[in-house]
Amino acid sequence: MRTAWVASALNNLIGFSGMTGSGVRYLGLTKAGVPPAKAVGSAALVVLSMPLGLAVLATILLSVRPEMLHWSSVPAPLALGVLGAVGLYWPLFVLVAGHGPLHRRWLADTPTLGVAQRLLLVLVSTLDWVALGGLLWLCLQAAGVVLPLGTLLMAFTLAMTLGLVSMVPGALGVFEGAMLFILARTGADPAALVAGLLMFRVAYYFVPFLFAAQLLPGTPLLPDGGRIEDLVERFRTNPVLRLGRIPLQLLGHLSTQILAYATFAAGVVLLLSAAFPGVAERLEVIDRFVPLLALEGFHLSSVIVGTLLLGLSRGIGAGMRGAYHGPQILLLSGAILSLLKGIDIEVAALLLMLSVLLRANRASFDRRGYALASARNLRWLAGIVSTLSAAAVLGGVLYGAGTLLDHLDQMGLHLHSARYARALLGMTVTFLAWLAWTWYSMPAPAVELPDRSALRRAADFYGRVGRTRYSYLTMLGDKYLFHSPSGRGLVQYGMRRGHLVALGDPACAESDLRETLHAFRAFADDYGLTPVFYQVEETHLHHYHEAGFHLLKLGETARVHLPGFSLKGRKAENLRTVLNRARRTEMRFELLSQPLDASLWAELRSVSDAWLAEKHLSELGFSLGSFRRDFLEWGSIALVRQSGRPIAFASIAQDFGHRDETGIDLMRHVPDTPNGTMDFLFTNLILHAQAAGYTWFDLGMAPLSGVGRSPWSPRDERVLKLAYELGNRFYNYKGLRQYKEKFNPSWCGMYLAYPRGRPLPVVLMDVMALIARGPKAARAGG
Repeated sequence: MRTAWVASALNNLIGFSGMTGSGVRYLGLTKAGVPPAKAVGSAALVVLSMPLGLAVLATILLSVRPEMLHWSSVPAPLALGVLGAVGLYWPLFVLVAGHGPLHRRWLADTPTLGVAQRLLLVLVSTLDWVALGGLLWLCLQAAGVVLPLGTLLMAFTLAMTLGLVSMVPGALGVFEGAMLFILARTGADPAALVAGLLMFRVAYYFVPFLFAAQLLPGTPLLPDGGRIEDLVERFRTNPVLRLGRIPLQLLGHLSTQILAYATFAAGVVLLLSAAFPGVAERLEVIDRFVPLLALEGFHLSSVIVGTLLLGLSRGIGAGMRGAYHGPQILLLSGAILSLLKGIDIEVAALLLMLSVLLRANRASFDRRGYALASARNLRWLAGIVSTLSAAAVLGGVLYGAGTLLDHLDQMGLHLHSARYARALLGMTVTFLAWLAWTWYSMPAPAVELPDRSALRRAADFYGRVGRTRYSYLTMLGDKYLFHSPSGRGLVQYGMRRGHLVALGDPACAESDLRETLHAFRAFADDYGLTPVFYQVEETHLHHYHEAGFHLLKLGETARVHLPGFSLKGRKAENLRTVLNRARRTEMRFELLSQPLDASLWAELRSVSDAWLAEKHLSELGFSLGSFRRDFLEWGSIALVRQSGRPIAFASIAQDFGHRDETGIDLMRHVPDTPNGTMDFLFTNLILHAQAAGYTWFDLGMAPLSGVGRSPWSPRDERVLKLAYELGNRFYNYKGLRQYKEKFNPSWCGMYLAYPRGRPLPVVLMDVMALIARGPKAARAGG
């Protein structure tokens, strides 16, 4: 029954001629142990049986009310042809679905049915369609459209047939348009018709879909503990069922979102009920039993509850743990208050139904918080402010903007303007109080930037377990440290607004990368934050893809293979020339080991300050080293002197005892440095690393290099390629790659990994902000 409900709800909402529902039924049956051949036949039989009742109603319409064919916007001959074709379906089904040769030819995959079984299917399907038409009749009655049930059933049959033939999912728009054209001939009020049709859509399509979202876990389709992504993947790999991915993804990603919007809507309903006077007869009943002061209190309390529901709906959408109990109390309180202030049975029923749905989905509320400064939260706040502003405008329209506050202190059963003025004041105060409470109480990750002892422990971890290309930048102390639950993985990351930006790949063994990556993403999700990995290597991309990240190529890093490096041959001719010229100009290379004395630090500082002044820059951080003694003391420093004067230096990335790769981080030189100085520095460092037994020497990344080269590259990368081609006026992209090419390196792609659906410009801006703010700002909370 649960699987059938999910299948029917999704099929009603999405349509595709029953393919969605049959796909859900097929998967449900096979997971329950039914052989695939029988599962296909049973699912197909359901699809074939569903239109039977509509075909019977079409036959009745043609026989009893053929004049209604002229009531729609469709030409009568075409409507006659469509209804005639549909009406023939049920006798053809009865004829073909039996035991004879027609069944073997056309429906061999479905079970054979006796005459009684076939007729019973026709009867059940007919009752189903009549019940659906009866629901529409009740909705129209509630909206004020009074029609004979028979007339409505015939109009419903014609409109639904046209909608079914249109192949539009759920016949959305086609059915409503046809009903408006047909029932307009009866003299019904168009506004009331629209209201009734909307109510029908909500009752038959939206509400069952909400329940389907709650019923799916625990079915054979999605056993307890299963993930919606697993079910979507099964649909994706089955060519017949691929269309079913669409509604299932909606269930997986929008179930809490739907509840959030429904909670928001419940708040709006409570505010609207405060704007409009209660039904006079109900108010008279209330006046007999409830004192006026209590009635005013109930009215104001319902407004406060409605405003709080608007605010707490954001927490529901984020799946926040604390957002479950609060709305439950508010929904139940709102239902009681709706009855006490005006016997508002309709609103109370809506709130109670939403409370039941919320309770059914309580397992989804497992996060601790959400990002207050995220774009999504700001949009939600804008929606709340817009709603409250609209409520104020509505009060001005109903009661007059100039007189709304004139009777603020007056009370009376029929003094609705004064009552609503107090409601507006209550909305404003409640919203501001909720905003302040949320701002100061929202849980955030309890993290601290590492102190000296924590950095030493991180260095020990990198030495024991393994390091990444950027592990040495941990020693800047401007990034937080995340340890995987097993303790075998380490991620260094920065926080900017709603983003947790990890630098490079997690530091761990290859076998622990998946666990560490998933644990970091779960940590971010727990607080409603967005995990981002900046500059990850292409050899690990499959792990990020499996974890749901979108990948953007940022450029390529140059790596010199040291065992094959040589200054011999034509390719190294320029480097030999540089070394020979350096000797003639009294240029000397020194490799300084820690600790350095104060005079050396002063010399290095003077070179660094001169370089920053010439470039008009300040110190950066996060993914770039900065001139700080406590950071530079972790590694050796290469210095170039000319005639005894220091003219350039570079810091060597700490290797933490590993000899697989080394490279340069911070590079500075004085403004009047002779040409070829940095070539001299690089060449000597490469030769020194080669002699020390390293395998690779990292020359650093060439931004945007190799990005968007294919015509099938992602759109974002093709846009970045334009920046690479046209942006040399602002940054020497091509020159940087050409410079590194002289060392004959291998090129390795570097990528940005961020969750799908996140706006890339916002992600990039936050990454750049982390780099630009520098280590001092990071320690100050930047």
